[in-house]
Amino acid sequence: MKKLGKVVLGILIFVALLLVVTFMVRYLHKPFGRPPQAETFQHLPYYQDGKFLNPVETPMLKITESWPVMKRYMARDVEKAPASNYRFTEQPLAGNSTAGIQLNWLGHAGVLIRAGNTYLLTDPVLIERASPFPFVGPARFFPSPIAPEALPELEGVIISHDHYDHLGYETLMAIQHKVKHFFVPLGVGETLRYWGIPDNKIVEMDWWQAYEGNGFKITAAPARHFSGRFLSQNNTFWASYAIELGGQKIYFAGDSGYFNGYREIGQRLGPFDLSLMPIGAYDLAWANIHLNPQEAVQAQQEVQGGILLPTHWGTFDLALHSWYEPMELLIKETKQAGITLLAPKPGEWVTPAAETNAEWWQQYRNSQ
Repeated sequence: MKKLGKVVLGILIFVALLLVVTFMVRYLHKPFGRPPQAETFQHLPYYQDGKFLNPVETPMLKITESWPVMKRYMARDVEKAPASNYRFTEQPLAGNSTAGIQLNWLGHAGVLIRAGNTYLLTDPVLIERASPFPFVGPARFFPSPIAPEALPELEGVIISHDHYDHLGYETLMAIQHKVKHFFVPLGVGETLRYWGIPDNKIVEMDWWQAYEGNGFKITAAPARHFSGRFLSQNNTFWASYAIELGGQKIYFAGDSGYFNGYREIGQRLGPFDLSLMPIGAYDLAWANIHLNPQEAVQAQQEVQGGILLPTHWGTFDLALHSWYEPMELLIKETKQAGITLLAPKPGEWVTPAAETNAEWWQQYRNSQ
């Protein structure tokens, strides 16, 4: 009996320590953020039992399915990362022109958009890791071609959802003093306030809600995804956005799987001159929440997206495919569909009308 009592006591002590550590990490480690109060959103039709819902049923990867995916991940025979010289710096337009819309892909979903002296920035994760910890988690293949401290004054930062590869604590803390407004989906504002960002800088947006600023307009639109930091999931919302700036319309798809809402977005907010469309980090195991290149092209057509600028690829190792496969497939798909592809190198300022070499990544392959 004494031995059994010691075993039980040991288990209780372990559980107590685990609960204490969990509490400390969850509530004292700033990068995890803070969940919103569920009562705030009870009136919404797509909010139920403390969780936001997708516009269509979206089955997620089950715990029981995780191990087969992990085995495939460990056994994959693909080129996981580019060559060591995969490094980029900011490249201005010829003549340093400031006319019209200009865009600079900083990697993953981060795009700096400019019209004159007005700058908007999408989903910036410009530090080394997409993680709540600086020593573990997916690391960028290359440093941001524009460091956070080198960014200009920003009229707005547009956040699609709260995942670590789209909402980076260190990046936002480094740039928050030069940002006028943070445009975020419902619930994400609680995390920003917890991080010390003033409430008057935060614009929380429901789908179809619009904000008109000085020379620009931003409208939140549906997406098919999920949210979560630490152990919480879907207690904040996710969104795509229509951006009107410099006389042009840009669609920022954020992070989304394919769904039948793209056509409605195009009808209500389009047609668009240009779309920032995610093309990477896809797999059959989570096909409902990420677009593959073929689906990205289909969504582009349905949303009336105009020129396609690919995002969400070539920056982090987040899936089982090679680092370059999304672009390799996208080039074939856009040619077949007759869609104009705008594919700059990271750090390269371009206009929507620019001609880019969509094969630039070939030189960074380890296996030619």
